[in-house]
Amino acid sequence: MFDLKHDRLALFINVCVGFFFLSALTFQGGYNVAPMALMLLGLGYSVYCLFKKMPFALTKEAKWLIWTLLFYFSVFVLSWLIHDGKIRELDNPSRVLLFIPVLLLLLHIPPRLNMVLYAIPLGSMIAGITAIYDKLVLHSEMAFSSRIMHIQGGDISMSLGMFSFAIGFYFFQKTQLKLTALCILAALFGILGSILSTARGGWPALPILLIALLWIYRRNLSKTFFITLIGLFALAIIGITQMPNNQISERFAAAQDDIQQYLEQGNGSTSVGARFDMWQSVFIMVQEKPILGWGTQGAPQKRHQLAEQGIISQYAGQFTHAHNQYLDDLSKRGIVGLVAFLGIFVIPLRRFMPGLKSDSAETKLIATLGILHVLAVMIYCLSQSFFTHNSGNLFYFFLTIVWYALLTTQQGNIKKMA
Repeated sequence: MFDLKHDRLALFINVCVGFFFLSALTFQGGYNVAPMALMLLGLGYSVYCLFKKMPFALTKEAKWLIWTLLFYFSVFVLSWLIHDGKIRELDNPSRVLLFIPVLLLLLHIPPRLNMVLYAIPLGSMIAGITAIYDKLVLHSEMAFSSRIMHIQGGDISMSLGMFSFAIGFYFFQKTQLKLTALCILAALFGILGSILSTARGGWPALPILLIALLWIYRRNLSKTFFITLIGLFALAIIGITQMPNNQISERFAAAQDDIQQYLEQGNGSTSVGARFDMWQSVFIMVQEKPILGWGTQGAPQKRHQLAEQGIISQYAGQFTHAHNQYLDDLSKRGIVGLVAFLGIFVIPLRRFMPGLKSDSAETKLIATLGILHVLAVMIYCLSQSFFTHNSGNLFYFFLTIVWYALLTTQQGNIKKMA
């Protein structure tokens, strides 16, 4: 059945993947549609293969990725059992299991790279326009807040912008200057969307990822391109900082004031101060239960108890997560949980990194997109519990599998041609 309808399935898969970039921030729950559709299709494909006893022919790297996902979910189950948790605690992490059939499906029928090259810049452009609409028409204080948690929306918009930059570098390498300009414009729209979201946690990703991107393509870009790009960013930064009542300056000033208040007065009732107090609570928790942590319910209860004791602020004591995914996993699932969490970053990075050395521009681009994706989410997790939200889980795991399948297929095609 799947072989006979291969073309229709390929079309459906490409539409889903492309729609994900276009819809992620466009309407409420837009990030759900494509992954859920492919989860259902992947389950059907997997059941069919098992029924027909068709081998999946997985590579060693694919098996590593699958085992990593299984271990990550298993730690949640173990924590749930040990801490007598509620069944809803497994709802969000259980989506990880549904991405395994998606991986099997996309390795068999991968999306087309050309579709991705155009869908991402368009999605980044849409994200920026959506943010502008929210601010100027809806008069929202934080862009995307009516569709998605604004911090998550700002981070996703930043990722779309950085993906567009990478694609722009690829087109520049191919001497397609018009497409290069369009991609850079799209990238700026994605970054603007992140700025208008007022989510400061995603902003540090911009210089870090841009430096990584310039380093990756240092041998493929001319000095003129480097100087022009750096000059544009310098002018943009100077212009933004000199503008009166601009959001970036205000948010940075607010962060500096929060830090100063925390250091001088111990004020943990500000946005930044509360984060410092929450992080302090994690280090206290780890000393008592380092291996498997306090559980999803136990960690917030312990944080509230520390607030009642006056060790952290009452404001910080009301949060259910630590506003740092690494520390949140450490407090709830201990060292075992932190290792499992780091694994979902390290294993994909080990797969993507060798692709940077490829002579194929397409292979290098896919590897770059994968690396930017993993690094970006790692940075977001420093100040936000990115995976506590369904949007974070879907965004990270879905695109990790898309980049993985694209890279595997591209490298396989090169071997066939050799």
